[in-house]
Amino acid sequence: MLWGIIGPGNIAKEFAQDMKYVQSKECKVGPVLGNEIEHTNEFVKNYGGYIINDISELTKHKPGCVYIATPHPSHFEQALFCLENKIPVLCEKPLAINAKQVAALIEASKKNNTFLLEGLWTRFLPSFNYLFDTVNLGTIGEILNIHADMSFIAEKDKSNRFFNPELGGGSLLDVGVYAVYLGYLSLGFPKEIFACGKVNENNIDETCGIMLKYDKGKYAMLESSIITQTQNGAWIYGDKGTVRIKRPWTEHPEKIDVWINDEASFDHIPKWQGRGFQYEIEEVIKCLDENKIESSIIPHKASLEVVKIMDAVREQLNILYPHE
Repeated sequence: MLWGIIGPGNIAKEFAQDMKYVQSKECKVGPVLGNEIEHTNEFVKNYGGYIINDISELTKHKPGCVYIATPHPSHFEQALFCLENKIPVLCEKPLAINAKQVAALIEASKKNNTFLLEGLWTRFLPSFNYLFDTVNLGTIGEILNIHADMSFIAEKDKSNRFFNPELGGGSLLDVGVYAVYLGYLSLGFPKEIFACGKVNENNIDETCGIMLKYDKGKYAMLESSIITQTQNGAWIYGDKGTVRIKRPWTEHPEKIDVWINDEASFDHIPKWQGRGFQYEIEEVIKCLDENKIESSIIPHKASLEVVKIMDAVREQLNILYPHE
């Protein structure tokens, strides 16, 4: 299967590296579109493929799927072009920067009968499969509340995309989305959304705290930051026990602990090759082979409802981007 790459940066390098672990089909890099010729040349030299100079050239090369790994504000136009030209899309999270854009991409996917998936690669990892299998089996009973945090200390530099509103900077869209997804996938769309955080002079969030409120007193407490270092763990509390994914919970966690109330606990140490993008790639291949336009694991509805949660958070914190 030939993959197009838009945005040959660090995350795309790891994606391309993990192609060798895909078992269902041989995967190769095809057309590569980048902004900086030096970096694009380096990518092609190391991972294969060939350079194209404009997104319109994809219509000639027609890859089996395009992986979009550019900064958040570029996702919408790039994904829309591919969908309108019936080129399947795997686009890094967030799928777009607001619900209006995500809804338009979903509509384009349906109109053109073309596959679209938000690249939340962590959901496809063996660690997350173990987590949701444990929860779905009723091991910890009914979920009552969730706590998850995701952070790192980013260098405060004008060229750093994390502090650049033109590039969709801030903690929420970059790392907070992981925590929001965990809350949503575990408890669904909330009844109420509350947010607080430190927003800088450029109207982007350096820290973000979110509470999602549900019926029957259930809730999710979610945190993200690009200026502080939190535990980077996740806890799911049920009425019969607790699951804890130790740091870094969105990647290769140290281990997953399961505690059953008043009983012995047990743990699980998940292992896999590479960074784990092969599992996301396998899902794309499966969906394309079955002529689907969305994945049942992260359906279009999930992408739309998660970005609606983030829109509500941004509105409360007055997080603004020039593109809107």
